[in-house]
Amino acid sequence: MTVRAAALPLADEHTRPGIVFAYRFDENGRGLALAQNAAPTLPDPDGRFWWVHVNLVDKRGRDWVSRQAFIPDEAKEVLLASTQHDQVDIEGDVLAGVFVDLKLDFAHETEELAQLRFILAERLLLTGRRQSLRSIGATRAAVETGRPIDSALDLLEAIVDREADVVAAAATELGHAVDSVEDKILEGYGAEAGAPIGAMRRRAVRLNRQLSRLMGLFRRVELAPALRLPADVREAAGRIAQRLESIHQEVHSTQERARLLQDEISARLAAETNRQLYALSMLTAVFLPATLVTGLFGMNTKGLPFAEDESGFWWACVIAVLAAMLVYIGLTAALRRGGGRH
Repeated sequence: MTVRAAALPLADEHTRPGIVFAYRFDENGRGLALAQNAAPTLPDPDGRFWWVHVNLVDKRGRDWVSRQAFIPDEAKEVLLASTQHDQVDIEGDVLAGVFVDLKLDFAHETEELAQLRFILAERLLLTGRRQSLRSIGATRAAVETGRPIDSALDLLEAIVDREADVVAAAATELGHAVDSVEDKILEGYGAEAGAPIGAMRRRAVRLNRQLSRLMGLFRRVELAPALRLPADVREAAGRIAQRLESIHQEVHSTQERARLLQDEISARLAAETNRQLYALSMLTAVFLPATLVTGLFGMNTKGLPFAEDESGFWWACVIAVLAAMLVYIGLTAALRRGGGRH
């Protein structure tokens, strides 16, 4: 039986001081939702850890973060800055960072990206966003259903795991789509697969870029000097980076397959175009002498051959056909000689 987290009434996002939600975790790792209209007391007097999620668009939320004196100023700057690039900063035993996540759209699935900003301290995970995020929504749902979480570090790892799950599912779906296109190409339906394979390749590039940046951030944390970060933080970063690397390899493989399939489709289309141009060129060359003959016999000048002959029309036809045949034989022989040299 699923046990829901013990929770006080959830506050309306618009009635809080810029805080979307906040959970205080008890000794069993269950999250207790903060009461409506209340702000958390940090650091916690009983030594419990908190998850506070702030709306960075709301000035009240930014002001609340600024008032937390125990958080280093450098970490606050990372959380409150408007910069768009991913980063991770280590300030004493506090970790602050920014990485991309997928937007949460309740109407439909989306792959649009937004930024998740966080501050990780010993007994606090402070996250902030300007748009709703999928990994935050999934992690909050897990907390609401009673999933035990032992520390703020485990909570951050769970959030990144949710994002990794979404990307892994997208990578698997993308791999199946590429398999389908590959089957069509092997069956001879190359041109019809050109448009979807291009979209698949663009999607793979976006996923690959997202994973590369995220993996790089946690690799940096993993390789941080032991004096700057606790061992458990570096170990967790290593686990996250290792999982992201396995997904990255899958996405990279799918991206390479999509590129090769797109090249194969382009090559087949080019070969088909060349065949059509060859046939058109041969027809043009074969009918060129006949066109010349008819042009000559069509001139309204005196002295034209066969002008007074009852069989003149047929003689002109024979000359045109013979000229076309001679050109065709000559072109065929030249192409065979050229093919033999190659």
